[in-house]
Amino acid sequence: MRPLRILFHMMKADYLERVRRYNFLITILVSIFIVFKFVPASNENYLTLSLNGIRGIYNSAWIGSTIATLASMLLSLPAFFLVKNAIERDVQTGVGQIIATTPITRWLYIMGKMWSNFVLLMSIVSVLIVSALAMQLIRGEDYSVDPVSLLLPFLYSTLPTMALVASMAIFFESVPFLSKGLGNFIYLILWGFSIKSSTTATHTTQDMLGISPIVTRLSSEANARSSHPGEGHISGISPLKGDLVTYDWNGLSWTIGVFLERYIWFAMAGVIVTIASIFFHRFDLTRSVQINKKRKSSRAKSKNELQSKPEPEPRNDIKIKLTPYTHTVGAGRSSYIKILAMELRIMLKGLRLWWYLIALVMIVLGVVLPMEIVVEFILPFIWVWPVLIWSAMGTNEAYYRTHQLIFTAVHPVRNQFIVLWLAGVIVAYLTGSGVMIHCVITGDWERLMAMTVGGMFIPTLAVALGIWSGSGKLFQIVFMLTWYLGPLNKWAVMDFMGATQESLDRGLPLYYLLATVILLMLAVIGRVRQMKVYH
Repeated sequence: MRPLRILFHMMKADYLERVRRYNFLITILVSIFIVFKFVPASNENYLTLSLNGIRGIYNSAWIGSTIATLASMLLSLPAFFLVKNAIERDVQTGVGQIIATTPITRWLYIMGKMWSNFVLLMSIVSVLIVSALAMQLIRGEDYSVDPVSLLLPFLYSTLPTMALVASMAIFFESVPFLSKGLGNFIYLILWGFSIKSSTTATHTTQDMLGISPIVTRLSSEANARSSHPGEGHISGISPLKGDLVTYDWNGLSWTIGVFLERYIWFAMAGVIVTIASIFFHRFDLTRSVQINKKRKSSRAKSKNELQSKPEPEPRNDIKIKLTPYTHTVGAGRSSYIKILAMELRIMLKGLRLWWYLIALVMIVLGVVLPMEIVVEFILPFIWVWPVLIWSAMGTNEAYYRTHQLIFTAVHPVRNQFIVLWLAGVIVAYLTGSGVMIHCVITGDWERLMAMTVGGMFIPTLAVALGIWSGSGKLFQIVFMLTWYLGPLNKWAVMDFMGATQESLDRGLPLYYLLATVILLMLAVIGRVRQMKVYH
């Protein structure tokens, strides 16, 4: 019983510490908003999980199935970034060094962190379930509540998915080369692959997200009522064209065997955690000690070499002349440009050659390919590539503990913050330059304006969320979710870069320009608030 007691208290302490963070609260609020938008009213101009304007009546079975599908597909992306800091937080706070002196095994520690992740994610799912029930009553198409029909899709689809996400987050943290930005990018690829494989899966072992039975049943019933049966598959978000057609959706025939097949993924989560415990360093600092020994030996060697050399005779004829400080307008501008160049250099430092090559390929493709192909395949991805660069904006000072130097410098807002923001905007314009040049060539001024606004909106969102949350994880969650719903799935409201014609026709870039101004003001307020702590 002692290991179980230790496991329980580890989970409890870690869970309570996490739910008190702003990131958790913001994730809850964003999830509620997405549920609200994912159940559109009958007078809205878009549909979710529909085919040719056909969807089910908003009863408990339909609401439960759609929101459970939404949670498995969309929540699995931000959930990974939300919980992928369990080990890192113990390292930064020094708790890990204390744990390393206790008899807690690697497997027990990793298992405790995994279940803490799982309980945290299921807390968010519980909020989604309550929100789903509220949306059924708000939309008012069917007021009869069936708790079983509402809950079973979550138990089948979402529960194992969250266990997988929790275990993969721990695995990516435990493996050294996956713990940083490369691991985030690899998970993004795996997430996209899992959505594609789950929607077309023919067996439970191929359906990681547990959405295949629901999507297949929805497609078959919608095709049966369509004027062109058998010619389509339901889509996540689609515009409403023509009249809305609804039908009574009764859900799936849930059996114990269906759940047992699905819960194989729980066992897979356990296997992933066990493998992660093998890679887990258990807060071993011997590597850093070895590095320090090498540094000390090299320093001692250099010191001996210096001591072996004859000391130069002192000279008294050296005249020291200091350059007088003269502040001129031209010198100030030159210094500002130098600071901006240094900020860009720091922002792009450490990137591999293949990162630049892929960015260059997307720039070239944005210029030479036809505009229709560029908008469909190139435009949505050009600003996913630098996401890890932007996620560090506003957080490097806390991460590298340089805030005492930066916040006490002369004019830190004007000399450092504005330069940081401009560097992020320049990165956006450089990576998107191919499409922007193509817009100039073809005279597509509306899309060029949308991209100009989008290039300012993304780094502004990054620096604002980074300053107020103290971490780049929140930006990664919000940005990737917005990107998936907007530019990738063509939801005009979330399209911040002009990837859809509807967003251009509705003048949404102007709203994103207003949002950029508001976010920039909030970022400045947050930076001034940080400065007051050190003055």
